[in-house]
Amino acid sequence: MSSDVEHFKKLEAVRWLPDDVKISINTFIKSAIIVEENNLDSIPSEYVINLLESVKKHKELGTLYLELVEILLPELTNASME
Repeated sequence: MSSDVEHFKKLEAVRWLPDDVKISINTFIKSAIIVEENNLDSIPSEYVINLLESVKKHKELGTLYLELVEILLPELTNASME
């Protein structure tokens, strides 16, 4: 098992986040673990979209939303072109 997977398994959303955002983050982390454990190419876009949509609902998380878009958008673009 790669060190990435071991690191991912230790991650979880912080407690102060809204419940829907915590669920989306934790689901995203679980999907990243599955991707790594099974040597898949990428996380299914549904998980990325759900994460972004849950964060976008909370105006106080606007900065986080923008950071996630910056990080994830190139990945989504690449995945859709394949």
